[in-house]
Amino acid sequence: MSTRDPQSIRISSDLLPRDGRFGCGPSKVRPEQMLALNLAGPRLMGTSHRQAPIKNLVGSIRSGLSQLFGLPDGWEILLGNGGSTVFWDVATFGLIENRSQHLVFGEFSSKFAEAAAAAPHLGEPSVIKTAPGSHPQSVCEDGIDTYALTHNETSTGVMMPLVRPAGSGD
Repeated sequence: MSTRDPQSIRISSDLLPRDGRFGCGPSKVRPEQMLALNLAGPRLMGTSHRQAPIKNLVGSIRSGLSQLFGLPDGWEILLGNGGSTVFWDVATFGLIENRSQHLVFGEFSSKFAEAAAAAPHLGEPSVIKTAPGSHPQSVCEDGIDTYALTHNETSTGVMMPLVRPAGSGD
C-alpha cells in the first residue's frame, strides 16, 4: 500500500478536460443556454407552472425528447424539479409493481434502493452492493418485476454498461 501524499499526484495536462472541470459533478451550462434563458425570462420567470407559457414549454420539451428517443406509443417522459429524491419517490410508486432489484455502487443508486425498501406497498427489494470503484452485476431473480440499473454513478465515477440480468433468457 502506497503512502504517497495525494497532493503530490500530478495528472498530465493532455488528460485533463479542456474546460477545466475534472471529476464528477454538475454539468457545464453553455453561454448560449444562459442567453436563451435570459431572453425567455420575462415570459417564463415569476409565473406559475400551471400557466400556458410553462405548460407549453414543458410539453415541447417532452415531445422533443420523445421524438429524440423514439419512444413507443404510450411511453412518456417524466420531467420535474426537486432532484433525485423526488424521482425515487415517483419511481417507487410508478415503476415497481411488487418487488425490485437494485445494484448499489454509490449514493445515487443507494437512494432508489432505500426508497423502495421504505415503500409500504412494495415487497422487500433485492439489493446487490459492491465495493467502491466497482459495480455489481444484475442477476435474474424470481418475483422481481423491476431491475434498477444505474448507468453512471456520479458519486464514485463508476460507469456500468446496461445489460439484461444474467439468466433472464432474453
